[in-house]
Amino acid sequence: MKPSTLALAAALTFGASAPALAGSYNNDFSSGVGAASLRESAVLDSGSVRLTPNVIDNLGSLVINDLDPGSVVTSFDASFTLAIGPGSTPPADGVSFSFGAPPPGTDAFGESGTWSGVAVVFDIFNNGETPTPPVIRVLWNGVQVAAAQGTLFSSGAFQPVTIHYDSNGLDVDFNSGGIVLTNVALSGGPQSGSRFTFGARTGSLSAEQRIDDVAISTTAVARARPAPVPTLAEWATAALAMLLAALAAMALRRRAVTGPGSSRRR
Repeated sequence: MKPSTLALAAALTFGASAPALAGSYNNDFSSGVGAASLRESAVLDSGSVRLTPNVIDNLGSLVINDLDPGSVVTSFDASFTLAIGPGSTPPADGVSFSFGAPPPGTDAFGESGTWSGVAVVFDIFNNGETPTPPVIRVLWNGVQVAAAQGTLFSSGAFQPVTIHYDSNGLDVDFNSGGIVLTNVALSGGPQSGSRFTFGARTGSLSAEQRIDDVAISTTAVARARPAPVPTLAEWATAALAMLLAALAAMALRRRAVTGPGSSRRR
């Protein structure tokens, strides 16, 4: 079979390969939010993003553009600084970091984060959950899969957060070992179309809640593309090549049977 015919047959059988990709978002918010949007109460203020002021009934988000369009993220690293305070006594309600379906339209997320995908919740107010705040919760598709208690209110001082995800699970480190979660299993992993978001909320009580120095990097795999559909001309070329190859094979077999110098009696 000709090489072009072999290539066509391979194209009919297999899709295109899926190369590794990488996306990133880095911002110290000194000059805008870059490839992201601020929603509802979130504003750029004094070189950081203030998700909520210390005022009741506010909801604010930073929603980052899709870093890997059409691809599935296999791992990511995220770091940022988080400041909670000043606030009421007690303060409310908390901050979320999510990787999942973005809020629809121009809506914002609160401290519970995305309803699908992974959300790391920095929960500072007791709404009856277990364990009771202050606590960092990891939610997977809206269900708590891990939690660790500790001090989150910082009176407005920024504290470092690092989050890592790979095939072993999710790792969270708040305030350089202050609260740590390791290898939290996320069954199935994130889906394509997921976006990184931050959210915060205040209710009948309040707190100023800010983020700064966000750095996110991903490793992703492009979805395998479906095999191309051949044109009629390509089908005809392939069929003719296979027919010629079959005829050539028959001719070779006939020569092998009769031999090059054989003769028959009359």
